[in-house]
Amino acid sequence: MTRHWRPLLFASAFLALMWVPAIAFASVTGGCTGSVVIDGTTYGPANDTPGNPIVVPIDKSGVVAAWEGSVPFANTNHHGSLGIVVGPWNIEIANWGGANPDDTRSANGNYNLEDFKAEFPVAESLIPRGLYELSGTHGADGGSCTAHVMVKIEGSPLSSPIGIATVAGTIVTGLTLLGSAFRRRTS
Repeated sequence: MTRHWRPLLFASAFLALMWVPAIAFASVTGGCTGSVVIDGTTYGPANDTPGNPIVVPIDKSGVVAAWEGSVPFANTNHHGSLGIVVGPWNIEIANWGGANPDDTRSANGNYNLEDFKAEFPVAESLIPRGLYELSGTHGADGGSCTAHVMVKIEGSPLSSPIGIATVAGTIVTGLTLLGSAFRRRTS
């Protein structure tokens, strides 16, 4: 019986590690600044802990995130991307780039959360709702910067089959480990 539990234990632990957000050391490096307003709330670099995340209201339609950002260095030939960290993967949700011959160093705009839903399939219940790291980079001829903040996709993690499997796998893993700790070997 024990040999049958080992593969299940390994698979459960693997699933749990892939879907549980990593404890991120959130930061902004390189001198860049930025903020976003979502559903009337302004967020910025201070939203870098699990207790103070950027809240994304995924179940509301028509929500637009108004963003702004700037860099302190020459911004010609720039490129960048923004992604959500899920386990060992970074799912890109936005990217940008261009020659920028006028060396514009600040920008603003709107990001429709419907586009986010298309890139990050939480609405189709493929990705569990919960807490994630948002990771971004921007590079140009004059320098580069990175940023890491936390985002909370509103809703219950149990709203998707993967979320339910992750929670169930974590419980099974915990109970198996607990049982192993108290089981007496008879040999």
